Amino acid sequence: MSQLLEKNLKALRGRDAATAERVAEATAHEGVSFWDALREERAISATISVEAEDGTQRQVTLASRHTPVAEAKRFAEQADLKEHGCIVMMGVGVGHHVAALAERVGGRGLLVVYEPDERLLRAVMERVDCAKWMGAEDVMVFTGEVELAEITRRLESQVAHVAAGVQILTYGPTRQLQGERLGKFSASLTQFVAYCRTNVATTLVNSAATCRNYANNLAYYAAGAGLEDLRDAAKGYPAVLVSAGPSLAKNVGLLAEEGVRDRVVVIAVQTVLKPLLERGVKPHFVTALDYHEISRRFYEGINAKDLEGVTLVAEPKAHCAILDSFPGAVRVCRSSFLDLLLGPLARPMAGLRSGSTVAHLSLYLAQFLGCDPITMIGQDLGFSDGLYYCPGTAIHEVWSTELSPFNTLEMMEWKRIARHKTHLKKVRDVHDQPIYTDEQMLTYLRQFERDFAAAAESGRTIIDATEGGVAKERTVRKTLREVLDEYAVRALPVIPMPRDTPPAEAGGPRGMERLREVAEHLEGRMRQVRELKVTSEQTVPMLKEMIEHQKDARKMDALFGKLEKKQKRVAELREAFALVNELNQIGAFKRRQADRSISADPEADPYEKQKRQLERDLVNMKWLIEGCEETLSLFEQAAGRLKARLEPPCPQGGFGEGETM
Repeated sequence: MSQLLEKNLKALRGRDAATAERVAEATAHEGVSFWDALREERAISATISVEAEDGTQRQVTLASRHTPVAEAKRFAEQADLKEHGCIVMMGVGVGHHVAALAERVGGRGLLVVYEPDERLLRAVMERVDCAKWMGAEDVMVFTGEVELAEITRRLESQVAHVAAGVQILTYGPTRQLQGERLGKFSASLTQFVAYCRTNVATTLVNSAATCRNYANNLAYYAAGAGLEDLRDAAKGYPAVLVSAGPSLAKNVGLLAEEGVRDRVVVIAVQTVLKPLLERGVKPHFVTALDYHEISRRFYEGINAKDLEGVTLVAEPKAHCAILDSFPGAVRVCRSSFLDLLLGPLARPMAGLRSGSTVAHLSLYLAQFLGCDPITMIGQDLGFSDGLYYCPGTAIHEVWSTELSPFNTLEMMEWKRIARHKTHLKKVRDVHDQPIYTDEQMLTYLRQFERDFAAAAESGRTIIDATEGGVAKERTVRKTLREVLDEYAVRALPVIPMPRDTPPAEAGGPRGMERLREVAEHLEGRMRQVRELKVTSEQTVPMLKEMIEHQKDARKMDALFGKLEKKQKRVAELREAFALVNELNQIGAFKRRQADRSISADPEADPYEKQKRQLERDLVNMKWLIEGCEETLSLFEQAAGRLKARLEPPCPQGGFGEGETM
């Protein structure tokens, strides 16, 4: 192996070891011929010999014979960095245009490079120094046949860049050589982009509600039970994840058979809890992450005795009505927002991956428990038999008040489907028959398939026993009967129940003491946010004055001095600033867009560039002030909930604090 190839592989390995290994194992394409460019010193060009349809050999030029570097720079100018946060380069050629693109994109976005032919990429890496761009943090390299799950796994952390806009550039020679593979990669990438945009839109729309729910669940997080003692508690034992899809009716009854619960960990989404209990199936865990308080309806008519041995596992971003209404044991997952809010009062908490749906949460919980295999039922991700939910699920009970001879349950199901009629997609189900799904559920499927691929790589088995619905990659297809006969063969170990008393039951002396500490700490956080708001308000007129007197050096120096003091104070309030930014996702998103637009024009007039920066900062201050106001509102609500827990109930006929006759 040449030193140059070793250097390139080392750089690539630092970004993605699997891709580097794929190239290292490939044999360099024998049809590639390299030579020194005729008019550019130390520049390399190349041609590749490929077999034509008639069996003859044809030559495809991979770069300009005379000036490949100059050609590459002209090609790179096509990238529109003002409008796009992610540039996708289809085809490496000799690598010059990729290097030019990487230089343009550097620090301003993400560059995704796809070369379909590993053999060509290997040949190029043996002759051309690609280490600088292959090792860059903002460059991702893909090669060969690439599954959607791999795209999702590697690019999901770059969702902000992808959601800001994607521009696909295709290198002409690569289109001639690998048109079919480029089409497949482009189709998979398009699905991933849709998935990213859905997630980002959800995050932006729900950021305020998410933070409000976090704050309202502060008592559970600060003084209730976490997950740590569940880690690997059922390692190597089977789990069945129960979701609310239409096909659930086909096999859910098998879970009621005698002894099944003693041999299989049953994890159910909250929607199916009541139907399971009615069928005599008591799950070990119920999962919840829903934002809406209507979810409290899922627990109506259920008492603590019904839920002996059942634990609710909730993300703390779930609506507080869910945790308050659940009459059994409650556990919550780690939250970086609440850890930041609590500061020195934060406890070590185990976390689960963040998923788009409660069914994803069930999967991550099963993996945290160490379960293997993990079997899914009721996970249709499509409209099996023209239905959205399994008959009898709790959502049907929620709809009951709307039913009439003119609005039947079947009509409600169809309305739920037809609501997204412009986004309906026809795919194949597990029986290879056509089935409709929608873009939202396809997004959920992409996330699942990413998770299934990761599970397969770690040696875990995911079984799809839904017996209906959309076909899912990287799963083993079995019936639930087959799963139970094969894997439910030994008694489960004891599954730990929460040791901490739920805050709803006062929490004991130490629990109450801790809640008082948290309440005092929250008051301090509110003071910090108020100061951040005032500081931001004082900054606005300074920025306006700087825009007005931009070319007056003396005034600008004085204003920069004042502004620096405000910036220093904001830096001292960094934790409050970070909390507000969690809620102010739209403002942060718009700032990133403005930053990218400004940095994409490095040759702009200095005064014009400074003016754009000041205008950006002025808009950002207005968003920050609104964020402070919203943060104070939700913290005040959370403080009121803590106060209600800490104050003893008023004696009958008496008056509580602040009450008068």
